[in-house]
Amino acid sequence: MSAITPSLLLLDTNVWLDNYLGYRPHTQVSRKLISESTLRGITLCYAATSANDLFYLVREELKKRTRQDTGHLTESQAITCNEAAWACVQDMTTIAVATTVAEPQVSLACNYRKLSRDFEDDLILAAMETSKADYLVTNDEGLCKKSPFPTLSSQDMLATLELCA
Repeated sequence: MSAITPSLLLLDTNVWLDNYLGYRPHTQVSRKLISESTLRGITLCYAATSANDLFYLVREELKKRTRQDTGHLTESQAITCNEAAWACVQDMTTIAVATTVAEPQVSLACNYRKLSRDFEDDLILAAMETSKADYLVTNDEGLCKKSPFPTLSSQDMLATLELCA
């Protein structure tokens, strides 16, 4: 007997970062999860705040790596890093839908402070509550442990999807 396939997954910012920054430990499994979910018609979503975080973190990481590789960062290289970050956000918005993070979610995030000292995690939990997603997918082990919602790592979610086949 196969498990019931989820219809809506909320992906934490770190899963998106793993997808776009090819050197992170969970890159391959996060990419496979996104691909498999898309192929199976599972709706992927992200907290609207993740778009900002993704843009900033990708851009800054690319700039940092450019400085490490070349010893400096030219204006042209900075522009390229900025464009690459935009491309990641644009790609995310074509394969997933945003879940609102507005005043009600900020208030909810304040309630999750008891679980986490990380405001970004608290906003993700608030987005999870209001999105009604079947699962939160995160590669943050701490968030996996303290989330009051069904929460799996990319690896565990991928294994769950394979059971649903």
